[in-house]
Amino acid sequence: MSTKPPPRRVLYCESSADGTIGGSHYCLLYLIEHLDRTAFDPMVLFHEEHPLLPRFEAAAHTVIESGGRAVQFGGDSGPGALARRGLNLAKYLGTVAAHVAFLKRHRIDLVHLNNSVTRHQDWMLAARLARLPCIVHERGLSDAYTSRDRWFSRNANLVISMSAWIRDHMVSRGVPGDNIRVMYDGLDPGLVEVTTSPEALRREWQIAQDARVVGIVGNVRPWKGQETVVRAAIDVARDWPNLVCFIVGAATPADQAYLANLKRLAADAGLDSVFRFTGYRHDIPSFMSMMEFVIHASTEPEPFGMVMLEGMAQHKAVIGSRAGGPVEVIVEGETGFTFPPGDAPALAARMRELLADPDRAGRMGAAGHARLREHFSVSAYMSGIHQAYRAVLDGRYA
Repeated sequence: MSTKPPPRRVLYCESSADGTIGGSHYCLLYLIEHLDRTAFDPMVLFHEEHPLLPRFEAAAHTVIESGGRAVQFGGDSGPGALARRGLNLAKYLGTVAAHVAFLKRHRIDLVHLNNSVTRHQDWMLAARLARLPCIVHERGLSDAYTSRDRWFSRNANLVISMSAWIRDHMVSRGVPGDNIRVMYDGLDPGLVEVTTSPEALRREWQIAQDARVVGIVGNVRPWKGQETVVRAAIDVARDWPNLVCFIVGAATPADQAYLANLKRLAADAGLDSVFRFTGYRHDIPSFMSMMEFVIHASTEPEPFGMVMLEGMAQHKAVIGSRAGGPVEVIVEGETGFTFPPGDAPALAARMRELLADPDRAGRMGAAGHARLREHFSVSAYMSGIHQAYRAVLDGRYA
């Protein structure tokens, strides 16, 4: 009588360490929460504590690695450069050796790095030295990939690109595409929970019941485009004086000046009462539920844009900047609109269209919800992930 083999242990590494919670955290969380536990046993490694940690701890064995990210080497010049590079290399190799010991101690079978081939190369090298398969999720865009980046990408068993845009961008910059596979992140709309009703949120934020509520969700930083949204909303508020625009997201210490500038723009226009800056919120679905439509406004190409799927899960039309992943998510004129990145007047025009025709916004939201279920379902995504894991572990992606 045969017995089923024990689950294979997968180590997930999240490299972010800037104090904010971003899409990579949520994408990783959704993956782990839907992982087939009869086949795979997850362990997650972070570099810092964060507000989502309790959910990760409920879903997997979770480790906080003290000391931050590994020392990088190379690229140094000037007096004493050779000695510094030698010291950095020694520290780097010591970190890699510690990673190899970690992988052996915890009996890891597969390493899945959650961010980019340009990050966590210490873990990629450790996996190679430990003779373990390694998958790298490419969730970012780099202006240039170094020869070292290209080498690590080529030598990963599999690189998962979260959009076709990312794959094409990498290949156009010299990264070999033979082992890159596009897998759109999935979302289960049934698990996007509204914990506070729109009515309760309106009371909390002192918003009139007849106010027209819109907003953007994401970490507050220049490339995320909150300034474009503020400028567009200032324009639109001239026609809709009952407009309220939420800016939902945290700002790191480095981005506090940008946040202050956003507030100054509103105040200088005499419209600071239009805007609500919430900081970090764990109840993002509740805020989206209150909005008439959701705005995504990155001024640089967005790798994918999980926040758009979260809006679609709430039956919301999405207005997104026309660069990167959003053009693969939004069906123009059917589930929402796109606009040129950074073009506040174009965004204002699209906002006006939906504010003037709530029924159309509702139809777009319904179409977006249907598109989410058909093209970005968590079941299809996890089927692809499970197949990739089995293929890598069986040596079919080498």
